[in-house]
Amino acid sequence: MEKANGRATRAGVLHSFLVLYSSWTTLLTNGAFFAVYYLIFYAVILYSNFGFFLLAIPFYLLALLVLVSSSLATVAVSYLRLSRRKTTLTGMAQSPIGVAVGAFIASCSCSLPLIAPALYFIGLNALEVSGVVSFLASYQETMIQAIVVLDLLSIYYYLRLISRSGLSRTLS
Repeated sequence: MEKANGRATRAGVLHSFLVLYSSWTTLLTNGAFFAVYYLIFYAVILYSNFGFFLLAIPFYLLALLVLVSSSLATVAVSYLRLSRRKTTLTGMAQSPIGVAVGAFIASCSCSLPLIAPALYFIGLNALEVSGVVSFLASYQETMIQAIVVLDLLSIYYYLRLISRSGLSRTLS
C-alpha cells in the first residue's frame, strides 16, 4: 500500500511540474527570475572582485545554480498564487538569499576575508579564522552543489504540496 502511495506521490509531483510548466505565464516568470538571479550573481561577483568577473567555479555550476534557484522561485510563486484560493495550506519562505550566498562563495575568494571580522567577533582566534577562510575557499564547489541540492529538495517540497492539496487540478 505504501509503495503504491509513494509512486502516486511521485507521479503527482511530476504531473504537477509538467502542468505548471505548460503555462506561458510560468515560463515567462521563470525566465524573468533567471535573468534577475543571474544579474544578482554577476553584480555580487563584479563588486567583490573590483570590477572583474572572475569565477572560481566551473561556469556550468553557475548556470545550474541560477537555473535551479529561478525554478524554485517560480514554483514557490505559483504555489503562493494557487494557495490564495485555499487558506489552510502551509508553505515556506523563499528568497534570493541562496543565489547571493552562492555568488559570495563562487567569487574568486577575494571576498572571503571580509567575514574575518565577524569570525573574530564570535570569538575565533587568527589561526581558526584562517582555517575557516581556507575551508570555504577549498570547498566552494561542494557548497554550490549543496545549495543546488537544497533548492531541488525545496522544489520537490512545493510540488508535493501542490499535488497533495489538489491544486494541480486547478492548473490544467
